[in-house]
Amino acid sequence: MYVDDDPTADDPTTDTDAGQDELTVEVDGEEYAVVENYDLDGDSQNDTAVVQTEDGAYVAFADTDGDSVADVAVQYDDEGNVVAGAEYDASTGEWSAESVESLPTPTGDGADDADGSGGAPDDTGATDVGSDTGDDTGGAAPGGEGESIMVDMPGEDVDAGPATIDTDGDGVYDTAVVTDSSGTTMAFTDTDGDGQADQSMMIEQNGDVTIAKHTGTDEWTVVEEGSISEDGTYTADTVSGADSVWAQG
Repeated sequence: MYVDDDPTADDPTTDTDAGQDELTVEVDGEEYAVVENYDLDGDSQNDTAVVQTEDGAYVAFADTDGDSVADVAVQYDDEGNVVAGAEYDASTGEWSAESVESLPTPTGDGADDADGSGGAPDDTGATDVGSDTGDDTGGAAPGGEGESIMVDMPGEDVDAGPATIDTDGDGVYDTAVVTDSSGTTMAFTDTDGDGQADQSMMIEQNGDVTIAKHTGTDEWTVVEEGSISEDGTYTADTVSGADSVWAQG
């Protein structure tokens, strides 16, 4: 199982304001710290750490027994399709391949439950990039896909491909993720369900992040910029309301 020990291209669904717990991943005797940034069971508490590998794929790690150490992992390709599953045996320190369907799933607040503080759902712990446009069905599981998302770019509309991520936990895939040959990842989110991208997040290979909103025909306005550090922590350096605009010249 491959682990990116420099996750500067962390999952673009990460909510920069959400409370996120640190999860330990042990591989070949080495320990890696990753951040829980995805709410898999839809209870408004992040319980899964999704990290991007060097080839543009993703690995989701979760702690299902509350000891703050990842014990299950699911690997996805760059289109969000399930590739493999694995389970960690603490007694041997080894990961073994397992059917994804047989893997236990995380509940509650993931690593935070190791200290018994899971308790009732806390809205501050939820991944929420878009806006809730439907009934809460517990969130759409990674690995599926929804309708294609069109992006209004200067001079043309671009098909970003099918949505493969449910950012707001309403059971509907709303975000399409594209990674180019240079390692830059673009996430386009349809927040109102009309098939058109309303928000974008660009994560460059060096960890620089740019968030923009669609504000008019052929126009995108940058609302925030920041960076993701080597430990997966996001820091904003431009607040919402920035004047930078992408528009057709």
